[in-house]
Formats: sequence, C-alpha cells, structure tokens
Amino acid sequence: MMENNDETRGNIVTLCLNPALDTAFRVKQLLSTVKCQSDGSRYDPGGNAINVSRALKLLGVDAFSCCVLAGESGEMLRNLLLQQVDHLEAFEVEGSTRINCVIHQIRPPEEFKVGGVGAYVSSEDLSRISERFLELSRNGIGILTGSLPPGVDESIYTHLGEQLHDNNAKVVIDAHSNILLGALPVKPYLIKPNHHELELLAGKTLTSFSAIAERTRELQKQGVENICVSLGSEGAIFTNNENSYFCEAPKIRPACSIGAGDSMLAGVLVALTENRSAEDILRLGIACGTSTTAQPGTVLFNPDNLQSVMDEIEITRLDI
Repeated sequence: MMENNDETRGNIVTLCLNPALDTAFRVKQLLSTVKCQSDGSRYDPGGNAINVSRALKLLGVDAFSCCVLAGESGEMLRNLLLQQVDHLEAFEVEGSTRINCVIHQIRPPEEFKVGGVGAYVSSEDLSRISERFLELSRNGIGILTGSLPPGVDESIYTHLGEQLHDNNAKVVIDAHSNILLGALPVKPYLIKPNHHELELLAGKTLTSFSAIAERTRELQKQGVENICVSLGSEGAIFTNNENSYFCEAPKIRPACSIGAGDSMLAGVLVALTENRSAEDILRLGIACGTSTTAQPGTVLFNPDNLQSVMDEIEITRLDI
C-alpha cells in the first residue's frame, strides 16, 4: 500500500525484546488426561513487535526489526522471520526463545492460549540492542510494544522513549498498563490500549463509548498525540487533536484473535504516516485487525482484501 521513497524521512523500527515462536493446534475437544489428536497445526513468528513488523511488510512499508533470538527455537524463528519482515536486526542471547501455544477447540468453539517464558536479557545485551534500535530510528519512528523478557525492568520503554525524543524520533507505545502508564510522560505519538488497559489507566470502569472517548481526550490533552482504543468485537475509538471517532468492527467469522491488535496498530500507524483523514486512519486500523481475526493461528490479514473490508466500515464522529 505504501512505499517510503522520502530519503529525508527516518526509518520505522520495532523493538522485539520478547519474541516468540507461536504454535497453533486445532482439536475437536480438549479432555482431561486424554491425548487429543490435532487435525491441523502450524508455526508462525509471534510476539507483539514481531506481528507489527509483519503487518507493516504486508502494508508495503519498509521497516527494521531489532529482535532478540536465543537457542534452537530462536533459529527456527529467524528462518520464519526472514520471509516475513524486511530488515531483521537479530541479537543472539543465551537460553531459548519462548514458545507460545494456542489451541482451537471445535466443539464447543473455544480458544486456549499458553504463553512461554522468554530468554533472559542481560544489561549488556539490552544495551547492544537498544543502541542499534536508537541508531536506526533517529529522525524516524520507534515502536515499543509487547511484554518484557526476564532481566528487563518495566521502565525500559520510558527510558527509550526519552532517548527517541532526543533523537528527533516519534514514539509509538503499545504495552500493558503499568508499562504504558510509566511511559506516558514521554508524550508518545501513538498509543493503542485495549478497553481493559484504558480502564486501568483511568482507575475506573468505563461503561460507555462516550466515557472511553472522554478518557482518551484527557490523555490527548496530557500530550499523547494519537490514541486508538481497541474494543474487540465492538470496534474501536480513535482520538486526535481534532475529534474522537468510533466505528463498529465488521462482522466476520473469527478464527484466531492473536495478532489482531498488532495488525490494528500497524494499520493506524501507516495511515498516520500517509497523512490520511482520521476516518481513514480508523478504517485501515479496524480492517487490518478484523481481517486478522479471520485467519488461523497467527496468520495476519490478506492485504488484497483490505479495501473491500474498509468499504463496509462506517465512522461516527463523537465530538468529544
């Protein structure tokens, strides 16, 4: 959808401190103490930052991925990534890259997820990858997203956000509430909390779209330029300095929710860099996220189908 031909513009760079090798199985039904035979399985690159990088490539955006890899599972992940991201900057550490598992039960339809433990990242390893991440993202966009591995303090996104600002780079953050809350003072260019995470940031329950939009407006006044709140099957709200906008998610038959939020983040960011209208920013984000939920495992959206999905999306201005 987009190629970055402006030589004066900096790079888009993701920081992948806790990537994963995702495994997916489909079984008729999970039963205690019974070995369940899968009739379908697959391996995919996983982890929030990895999924954002994969989605950016699908959208035609040239991006760099600074990624920690470890052990044999890390080698398998590297081989998968070389096919699905443009510029892989791999940093090897000791241990093993985590392995995540999702099991799709057919009857009754349910999704079970198990997350593995990532490789320990020492202060020396963190310094190496952070230095390269900051170097590549100078004058560009640095994306800080996902969980943190053992050995890395929750304040890392705050520290890196401050350094990104010093390097004239825009800061994008999508992380759990405590990490995100600590990083808000760096005044990110874009954040993408889900409904639950926004409630934790607000310290209260937000039971209506207007309440959600009012909280995002407060965040915007505090210095966050753009906020996109994922509401799952209900849709999303996008807030910038002009207004707040809501749209319902298109109705699809869901297959797997993994990667949907990361795809939404990539879509919103691409539309922002293309200076699209707020309505189209939200449309592309929702289309990427919704289309990903229709795919098995951690397969992301098909870019050829995005426009038809976007054509079905209606945007409501909330005037908040």
